[in-house]
Amino acid sequence: MLSWLQRSDQDVYALIGRKSYSKAIKLLEQQLRSDPQSVHLRQLLSDVCVRAGQSTKAVGILEQLVDEFVAEGFIAKAIAVLKKIQRIEPSRSDIDQQLTRLLQPVDEEAAALGLDLVRPPLEDDKPPTPEPPTGRFPEATSELRADWFDDAVDARRDFHWSPLLADFSRDELAALIGGLRLLVKKPGAIIYGEDEPGDSMFILSTGRARVYRRDPSGRYQQAGMLQEGQFFGEASVLTESHRQTTITAAMECELLELDKRIFDQISAQYPRVRETIQDLYDRRASFETASLTI
Repeated sequence: MLSWLQRSDQDVYALIGRKSYSKAIKLLEQQLRSDPQSVHLRQLLSDVCVRAGQSTKAVGILEQLVDEFVAEGFIAKAIAVLKKIQRIEPSRSDIDQQLTRLLQPVDEEAAALGLDLVRPPLEDDKPPTPEPPTGRFPEATSELRADWFDDAVDARRDFHWSPLLADFSRDELAALIGGLRLLVKKPGAIIYGEDEPGDSMFILSTGRARVYRRDPSGRYQQAGMLQEGQFFGEASVLTESHRQTTITAAMECELLELDKRIFDQISAQYPRVRETIQDLYDRRASFETASLTI
């Protein structure tokens, strides 16, 4: 008879469902010995450690991921993981300091515009036409090194920044990053639906999301795919209009959300934040391959 240590990934979730966290941790650690670089396994292990009351161990795993994401230039991913650490240890004062120490990348026109925000869907991307959504789906539910990013900054400047974060001063960037909230959406979950009031904008830090619009007959058709690092939803925040598309998670997604109330507060202190986002929105909306307003 096979032992629980030899079970599949599905059994990890079964153990979690039974609250057998110690066994789940051991199984994940065994899997990590075979695949030590797996981001998914390490994030899952961190989540289980939190449930098991092993917060220090969970934070250590996440801190290592932050180092790796920054070294590889994936700043939006690093921000999302730092937000997770902040959620686990809300009393820590160094997280905000680490968030504000993120440096601006070289300003590149294509990255700043995010012109590849919406691309025609690939054949493999096309799911059956979904039923019109009826509303929001429910959400799925130690100190960092002082130089945690310095070596990466010295070595390279080609950071994979979200276009939303690419054109701000240090103070403006610090205010925006501080206002972001981390959300997790399971595959198929609706991030927002067409005709809903728009009260926030998003950066997709991990995963992919599908963009749908209704055709003249009222059926939902996939119009594009959002990739990691891209931002969306700013139209409703800027214009107070209802959503013009439906966005769903194509896989498990981590999103950094900035709600309108916080956006307005930041813009009152830093007017260029609104001006910059408005300019990005206007320029992107006028670009023929990204004319879909989301």
